[in-house]
Amino acid sequence: MKWVTRHNPHVDRCASIWLIKTFIDKDAVFYFISRDDLIPEGAIPFTLPGAELRPKKGKTTFDALVEKYNIKDPVVAKIQEIIRDAEQAEETGVYRLPESAGVFAILRGLDRISKSDWEIIGKAMIVMDSLYAELKHRLEQES
Repeated sequence: MKWVTRHNPHVDRCASIWLIKTFIDKDAVFYFISRDDLIPEGAIPFTLPGAELRPKKGKTTFDALVEKYNIKDPVVAKIQEIIRDAEQAEETGVYRLPESAGVFAILRGLDRISKSDWEIIGKAMIVMDSLYAELKHRLEQES
């Protein structure tokens, strides 16, 4: 499927693209547009004005995707909390979870060292895969 979001993906959009590619649509193709561009025909928009899948009422696009696609993975649930906390902390300056500040800094920093949206996403996939692996390991150690 075709998916479309805004240029310069940061925390929520990077995490959402990882979630889509890893749990929802392994063959996903992503397009990046400006906020005011028309949505390409047949594409699923996210984090764009008027899109069903966008931040709403204290929830992130990541939250909307988990809910819409009924993702029940406990590690994804933990990542969901981290992404929501990181996004809320951008406004409040207060991080509730120890991982949130680091995830925020790394995903935001990708924009500063990347030449394109595609490069940001390629690096974000590695970051998110690593976060998933570490959190999965922690959950397994608790069992």
